[in-house]
Amino acid sequence: MAFADKTARSLTGGRFFYGWIIVLITFMTSMITAGITGYGLSFFVLPMSTDLGITRTEFSSVSLFRLVLMPVVPLLGILVDKKHGPRILLSVGGVIAGVTLIATATVQTLWQFYVIYGIVFGLAMLAMGGMLVGPAIISKWFIQRRGRAMAIGTMGISTGGVVIAPLAGWAISEYGWRTAWVILGIVVIFAITPISGLFMRRSPEDMDMYPDGESSNVESAGNMGANSEFPWTVRQASKTSAFWLILGSQTLGFAALSPTLFHQVAYMQDKGLGLGAAASIATLVALCAVISKLPWGLLTERIQVRWVLSLCTITAGLSLMIVVVSQDLAMFYVYAVLYGLMMGGYPTIMNVVWPTYFGRQNAGTIRGFVTPVSTIVGTVTPVFAGLMWDRLGSYDLAFTVFAISWVLAGIIMLVASQPKPPTSS
Repeated sequence: MAFADKTARSLTGGRFFYGWIIVLITFMTSMITAGITGYGLSFFVLPMSTDLGITRTEFSSVSLFRLVLMPVVPLLGILVDKKHGPRILLSVGGVIAGVTLIATATVQTLWQFYVIYGIVFGLAMLAMGGMLVGPAIISKWFIQRRGRAMAIGTMGISTGGVVIAPLAGWAISEYGWRTAWVILGIVVIFAITPISGLFMRRSPEDMDMYPDGESSNVESAGNMGANSEFPWTVRQASKTSAFWLILGSQTLGFAALSPTLFHQVAYMQDKGLGLGAAASIATLVALCAVISKLPWGLLTERIQVRWVLSLCTITAGLSLMIVVVSQDLAMFYVYAVLYGLMMGGYPTIMNVVWPTYFGRQNAGTIRGFVTPVSTIVGTVTPVFAGLMWDRLGSYDLAFTVFAISWVLAGIIMLVASQPKPPTSS
């Protein structure tokens, strides 16, 4: 730890704010994990279902096995708020994730896929926490510039669709799905573990700094300056209506986000597109999502974040309906651009909402408390989509439900006004 601390301090030399290194680490971990579990996994649906002799519902059900891990999430959230917790979670999680992906290449039966990828890899993903560790840590390092910092960090999510997902698609087409898993496993180990072990830090105070690189900071219940926030506890936050409204909006958003990324390639192939065309459209969705994140993040610094989130989710729902009615290539590209631009802002804005409402000091603990609910729904809805395809031979109904879910998420946020800090715990 001492060597790593010395290396981290010497890296900046006072020339720039160390928080941007935290943003870079979050970007990298988000790119790898989202590229594999979100955008990239859709490329494995057809080849693995065919080779293993399973249905799409059975393949999609792999996400359900992560539900057994939900009791662990609050504990991980608490660990995020400990001094060396984030560094341990990311570096160890990277090794476990990489080894597990390599092991996924050896599966011969459905239950092996469920155990290796669903449970063990799922645990590693929780440890690296795309919606847990990275956002919680960025919220500790930034207050005034939180929107742009969170935007850059979450760009990694969509960049995964531009970089990692095409890598998966290429590897599958050239070498088969088993070799593709091996390649992705090696990428995870070497792209995440070294930088996390050396440079991840919990908060600016751990390096004698203040949020946003300011020279001083006052943060207490009695003296709240422009660069300060009330340190809400989980208990205090959960007593407010805003807490539950935000949780409801987040849950509805992830209910729609996860399955559309999971099934969109197969959906477009069902509508007559070849794998190459479907892959190019999925990549365009991700690229547009990357482009949109910084504007959305900057918008949260200028307008009340609940209005920004409502605008984002309602328009995402409306644009998702385009893929349902699309019948020609041109309309699929319209879907890719509009849905990518709208949906792309969601992770950024959602990650700004929680610390804006409830502060940064206990960000990890609060996120650990709320993440299981969204995760459970996000694991069930891909199975729902697969089940609808198996029963109806089409994704139309499922994607319509997801579009409605996006819109409802935005409507809920319209009434989630920011609560006043409590006078006592």
